[in-house]
Amino acid sequence: MPEEECREKILSQSYRDFIIPDYRSDIDVIVPQSQACVQELGFGYRAVYINETFAPEVTIERYGYNNIPGCYALTDTDAINKAGISAVQNYPTLQLLGSGVMIGFVDTGIDYQNRIFRDINGGSRIAGIWDQTIQDGALPQGFAYGSEYTKETIDQALRSENPLGIVPSIDTNGHGTFLASIAAGNRDLENQFQGAAPKAVIGMVKLKEAKDYLKEIYAIKKNAVCFQENDIMQGIYYLHQLARRQNLPLVLCLALGSNFGGHNGTTMLSRILDRYANTLNRCVVTSVGNEAAQRHHYYGVLSSDVHAEEAEIRVESGNEGFVMELWTKIPNVVTTYLVSPSGERSPAISIRQGSRFDYTFTFDRTRVEIEYRFLLENNDSQLIFYRFTNPAAGIWRVGVEPLHISDGEFHIWSSMKEFIDGDVYFLEANPDVTLTDTGTTRDAITVSYYNAVENSIDINSGRGYTRGRLIKPEFTAPGVQVTGTGIDGRFVKRSGSSIAAGITAGAAALIMEWLMQQPNVTGVTTSQVKNILLLGVEQGILPEYPNREWGYGRIDLYQSLDRLRSL
Repeated sequence: MPEEECREKILSQSYRDFIIPDYRSDIDVIVPQSQACVQELGFGYRAVYINETFAPEVTIERYGYNNIPGCYALTDTDAINKAGISAVQNYPTLQLLGSGVMIGFVDTGIDYQNRIFRDINGGSRIAGIWDQTIQDGALPQGFAYGSEYTKETIDQALRSENPLGIVPSIDTNGHGTFLASIAAGNRDLENQFQGAAPKAVIGMVKLKEAKDYLKEIYAIKKNAVCFQENDIMQGIYYLHQLARRQNLPLVLCLALGSNFGGHNGTTMLSRILDRYANTLNRCVVTSVGNEAAQRHHYYGVLSSDVHAEEAEIRVESGNEGFVMELWTKIPNVVTTYLVSPSGERSPAISIRQGSRFDYTFTFDRTRVEIEYRFLLENNDSQLIFYRFTNPAAGIWRVGVEPLHISDGEFHIWSSMKEFIDGDVYFLEANPDVTLTDTGTTRDAITVSYYNAVENSIDINSGRGYTRGRLIKPEFTAPGVQVTGTGIDGRFVKRSGSSIAAGITAGAAALIMEWLMQQPNVTGVTTSQVKNILLLGVEQGILPEYPNREWGYGRIDLYQSLDRLRSL
């Protein structure tokens, strides 16, 4: 299909996006291939774009849960001293600065004109920017939308009097710029700043925002900043190809999160990140999100002698809608009912594979759509998906009834705070298992964040473990009031899980640089980098490690290499 025709389909609000996994060999399961635009996502995964006339209503029942792209939000140098990075940068026989390694970001873009991203000659340290939001520039090879700006083009822009006339890509949010600065920013003596890997090559993808129909599916407020799963997957694939062309090892830094998915590393995005994590000369670092204190997670245990358990959820006024997902592991099988603030109760839903129900609470003027997925593809779980439209303010009760019980455990997650207008929270919330996807990716490095001044975990830092009890996070890094660069060139302080991910991505680049210098080393994997970092973690604050907040302890890169040397 011609590139311009495909670009129109990808960007159009009238086209629906689907993710086809590697275990499905024929896209005709969605639509005849002649009617679709197809984009490669890597490792056999594909994004498929079809006209809404072929998919007038996108439902889990018809297309499957994993085929519909999820929506992700952003997860927002004393810090590198605390992480043991400064000592490694300055140690005479080490002087690791990230040379010969690329750090890639899929985010909000980068302020490429900032001197913190230039080399000593004034040229750019950015190997490439793929801006998915600009459609009149050169297409990246193998992609049908957005515009690519190579180092040569960026250098040309930096030499001109009007840089934006040549490279018009800008970061209006600042998240991507800040993240890149703490991971790979140059030394700035005046502001006493230096990123973790100041000699690393940088790759950046600026994501386009999610389509309106996906926001409707997930009841996301119209002005929310969110990005769709297939665009993120294509951004990762672009960075993988960029690093391959540069013949450089690559650290992927993902500071995006979602409360959707089973919190056990089985979303399409987590699956493909696992593939990269197990690829030679690729390392994946993910954040935990900021959901621990938001009261968006409920944990319950059913028994055969209990008729039902009810989770109470408070809905504040001003909400146009929100989503909840209930997950339980088969052979547990449950059904559900709802009780509105006025006391009106829905019937318990009968279980049929792929069933979909629509119920309107008359007195509360609230519509709730419920979809079941009993046998999820490549998953051992049952899913119940709730979508509330114009929910009445007050306390709702979510009833969960056992039909078949093993351990009886179930979890419910509601929408992230970034996606809704007013507060929605469980009255008896559980702060554990609040890692956002992609923080549950099995083979990636997952890092929580702590206050390096007070040596205390941040109250918002997503807590482990995964729903399948995999130990996540592996460790913690500074993430509170950390200095980095803003979009106006000034240095600012920010807090959040993305900061810890950026610092850890820089530390991972230094380890990759060190490993590539060792004799008989022909390549590096995420597991090698992870194990070296685990070797040096600092403990002693709590009596038990690992734990759900700190993982195995606090990152200390110098201690990692020092202990490795003494073995």
